[in-house]
Amino acid sequence: MAGAAGGMRSDPELLAKFKKLAASSIDDQQDFFLKSFVFALGDEWKSLVALKKTFVKNLKDVSAEGEELNEIQASQLLQQSGVARTAQQRTAELKDVDLDNNKMISFLEYCLLHYKAMVLEEYYKRHGQDCPHDLTHKGVGIIGVGPQLLEELFHIPEGLSEELIAALAALSKAQRERSAKQKKLEETAEKGGVKGLAAKNELEQMEKEDLTEMRKVEITLKAAKKKQSKDSAGQALDKKKKEEEARKKAEAQASKERLAKQRAMFEGK
Repeated sequence: MAGAAGGMRSDPELLAKFKKLAASSIDDQQDFFLKSFVFALGDEWKSLVALKKTFVKNLKDVSAEGEELNEIQASQLLQQSGVARTAQQRTAELKDVDLDNNKMISFLEYCLLHYKAMVLEEYYKRHGQDCPHDLTHKGVGIIGVGPQLLEELFHIPEGLSEELIAALAALSKAQRERSAKQKKLEETAEKGGVKGLAAKNELEQMEKEDLTEMRKVEITLKAAKKKQSKDSAGQALDKKKKEEEARKKAEAQASKERLAKQRAMFEGK
């Protein structure tokens, strides 16, 4: 099992922000995570939506109080994830992402564990450092990295385009509307009878409709991210040109000052 790296401590201000975010709705947590890692996730952003569905379903299956899982429930969900871990690893890794230290696992904390390898890769890449951990096994066994995960979570990509922000907002709106509709239908379905059966059928239809909606959002997000990448590349080129111009200007000024000093020395003689 991999251990802690360098004894880094979490930023108190980021921890305070995290506690507030972790106490918000699951939809809010998903929105924030997607915004933070929209480029790192790439086409895998749909897996985040699927992970939320799994987490929410599990909350219902275990009759959880609120929108968090206790340590045992979270460990069981992690065991069902398809990634092999020992019981000891599950316990240690869940404790590592329990950033608010309440012995409960929020959806946001579960995301940090699920996407741990990706988040760590982004963290060390941004800092220009080689990652000291073996990420080939999806971060299994890696602990002591809570502070890095926390810091990278709150590092929002700079210069998000209006199109990309709009696409993310559209996804958020669609997800929230779906959640509200699903909750209402589930309540009706539980009552049984004719209305309950109709609600159950509509829930099944929603699953099929989701695929169509996801395709629409996928096209919009892809177009927005593609434009963002082009714009970012153009901005990087402009920045490089400006830096080069500034360098040449500084060199010319330095040369001019040297000549002036030499002239002054010569005239002084």
